[in-house]
Amino acid sequence: MDGEEMTFDEILQDPKYQAEFDKRVQKALEKSNAAKEEEWKKREAELANREDEIRKNILEEMEAKQKEAEENAKLTEAEKYKKEMDKLAQSNLEMKNQLAIINREKKMRAYIKDKGYDAEAILEFVKPEHVTDTNYADEIDKTNTLFSERVSKGVNDKLKEDPDVLLGNKGKKEGPEFNFGFTPIKPVEK
Repeated sequence: MDGEEMTFDEILQDPKYQAEFDKRVQKALEKSNAAKEEEWKKREAELANREDEIRKNILEEMEAKQKEAEENAKLTEAEKYKKEMDKLAQSNLEMKNQLAIINREKKMRAYIKDKGYDAEAILEFVKPEHVTDTNYADEIDKTNTLFSERVSKGVNDKLKEDPDVLLGNKGKKEGPEFNFGFTPIKPVEK
């Protein structure tokens, strides 16, 4: 084997190289197995914690239901009826509030459309559940004004930084070639 390169199989035929190769493979396998075992233990611990948390929540819920059942057992029929009516009244109030929010959003969208504002941009900042039927128009107008001022300021700042930002090729100022893909068909005559 004078000057010829040996293949991998030929190298491994030498007992020294074979032993070294086996040691390295074994070490890599042990390291990989240890990492996987560590990850497995970590997952088992997470599952055990989650299981304990679920058990705790179930026990708390069961205790609350048992307490409620004991309280209900002590109540008279009239008290039970009143308690049920109070629950229904509360549920009814929550549904009315949700309906009011839906109707307010419809009004807000109609107002935004009439004004010609960007509905999605405005409604991202003005939520129907955070305004009232009397102040939503003011909030929409304020938000639109602020939005417009910020956009104008951003555009003006960009133009101050680079006045040629609207030109497609910064080096060439032959004609009005704009950055948004518009190129005149005929060259502009000067």
